[in-house]
Amino acid sequence: MDVAGSGGAPGNSRWNPTKEQISMLESFYSQGIRTPSTEMIEQITSRLKAYGHIEGKNVFYWFQNHKARQRQKQKQESMAYINNYLHKVHQPVFAPPCANGLLLNLIHLNIMSVL
Repeated sequence: MDVAGSGGAPGNSRWNPTKEQISMLESFYSQGIRTPSTEMIEQITSRLKAYGHIEGKNVFYWFQNHKARQRQKQKQESMAYINNYLHKVHQPVFAPPCANGLLLNLIHLNIMSVL
């Protein structure tokens, strides 16, 4: 039986990364590694094996998924910023009721004076 956080056993169909593995993967990502080469995947995998079971495909898919999630997050943050900006900037501005009435009276007087 697999103990939670142990990295999973080779017979399991799903990889369960340890905290150390996630931390190291995030560190590589923050250093600018986005799409590691096959050779880099092998090197990263061998380093991460010290913290639990892992295969090259796990490293490959982790980078692929992490990059996609970061793009999604950035897109959502950008949309939220734009929506917030548009909501603040494009608020309808109405003149006070008395000013509107005065303006209508002035327009009416100008029309009448032309006739």
